[in-house]
Amino acid sequence: MDIGSMAVSKSTVHRARIAGREQAAEKIVELWNQEIPERLVLHWDGKLLPSLSGDTEDRIAVLLTGEDDAEFLLGVPASSDSTGRNVAAAVLKEVDEAGVREKIIAFCFDTTASNTGMVQGACIRIEQELGRSLLWLACRHHVHEVILKDVFEASLGSSSGPDIGIFKRLRDRWSFWIPRRERRWKHRRTS
Repeated sequence: MDIGSMAVSKSTVHRARIAGREQAAEKIVELWNQEIPERLVLHWDGKLLPSLSGDTEDRIAVLLTGEDDAEFLLGVPASSDSTGRNVAAAVLKEVDEAGVREKIIAFCFDTTASNTGMVQGACIRIEQELGRSLLWLACRHHVHEVILKDVFEASLGSSSGPDIGIFKRLRDRWSFWIPRRERRWKHRRTS
């Protein structure tokens, strides 16, 4: 290939990159359509992430899992806020774009009120929109977190600030728990 006969400009490179992205997207869609299992679990989780403008924005990661360890990231759309209505709308938009509404049999979510609310929660809204009941798989980490919080409050009383008495006592008595020869906290410089 003779480089001297090639036209190289910003617009030529831009058009070539667009064409390359379109070809890659077509291949991804082909692979996607071949690999989708018949039964899927829908997962989502919201996070506050930095935006391009420097502010933070609410983003919702939407994933599907299925048989044989199949995993598909549908998208990470932005949401104006994390109400049940907006979360459900963002999740369902990604599901519709993937065309997998009929294959979803369950969903997995964290136990925030915006997801689990019995009237306005995202789970209820998704079930209503799909027109059928789904299996609710609340994230066990969050379930255990709620249980542990209640156990700590019942045994130690509620906390009104970041300084929790039992943890302060542990910090103050740390040297008693860890013998001196095992304490190697100093960082050595390697030059």
